[in-house]
Amino acid sequence: MTDPQTAPRTDASNTRHTAPRAAPHTAPLTALVTDENVWPWLRDDPTLAEHGVETVHVPFEETERLHHRLPEADACVSVFFPAGLAARTGTRLRLLQIAAAGTDHIAWPELPATVTVANSFGHGRSVAEHVLMTVLAGRRDLLRQDAQLRAGHWRTRLVDPDTPSFRTLPGTTVGIVGLGHIGAHVAALCTAVGMRPIGIRRSRTVRTTAEPGFAWVDGPHALPDLLRESQVLVLACPLDDTTYGMIGAAELGLLGPDALLVNVGRGALVQEEALYEALRTRRLGAAALDVWTTPANPSPTPASPLPFHELPNVIMTPHSSATAEDTYRDRAHEIAANLRRLAAGEPLRHVVRAGEAERVR
Repeated sequence: MTDPQTAPRTDASNTRHTAPRAAPHTAPLTALVTDENVWPWLRDDPTLAEHGVETVHVPFEETERLHHRLPEADACVSVFFPAGLAARTGTRLRLLQIAAAGTDHIAWPELPATVTVANSFGHGRSVAEHVLMTVLAGRRDLLRQDAQLRAGHWRTRLVDPDTPSFRTLPGTTVGIVGLGHIGAHVAALCTAVGMRPIGIRRSRTVRTTAEPGFAWVDGPHALPDLLRESQVLVLACPLDDTTYGMIGAAELGLLGPDALLVNVGRGALVQEEALYEALRTRRLGAAALDVWTTPANPSPTPASPLPFHELPNVIMTPHSSATAEDTYRDRAHEIAANLRRLAAGEPLRHVVRAGEAERVR
């Protein structure tokens, strides 16, 4: 994984939305697609061929074929772009279109400066629904209830007055760190069920109470205030040098023993050992973790070197919050639109880094 200190910031609040106009691409434009999730929609999109874009599918795992085809491509659509691939881009590649919001899987030092990099979204609603699902499950201790009833134990106040009670969501303050594409969708759904969103936006320097949908929004300096005020904390910011390990033992202590932490950003936003200890000792009420410092793996692999799986107050998911079918459909539409813009010489959207060839036009 790229060192967060070298990776550009990629949340929606700091991603530029357009690039300088490029000259029209008169010859057919070849776009190499390595991502299996967006490929079916790109393959079946008739507007690409109508605009002179030829899409070629080469699965990311077919390394030798990918290395052979990449120098012939004008654009590459991928989630990952490691050093070995970046070194084989040649001079023709103009656009690296990331089929995701995060760009921390790009070998930035090896990627030629001539290549424009853009990311894509479409996942906000899917992640927001995941957040709301886990907030409800955590608030009601759903996993424990399920496990106990499977064992024949009816832990309900209908028959056991000592069963812990829970509260419904209206009036619950949810602190959202990162108000880009994901954070905005999370706030909207939380508001719809009566929760009270407050937020941290990287670009803010003073507090405002005028941002729609939020009781207040402030800059990173206000993180301690947000933690003290929140019953639910949602981490939805990108990983970089300013956010790496931003939540440690001191920050978890500000949340308190009844709070729920939901991480849908990146695993390394939270200091893993501090989080484990806070959950184990109940200094933090519960956590819903969809992202880990361990990369997703097709073979059986523990999510963490620490035994989070033994803790009853943790909901564990395998970085799946964004993986709704709708996400890939909408993401493919965004990517197709950018490929059409590239072919027509029009400004690109969601540009993370403009290539040198684009900047001089």
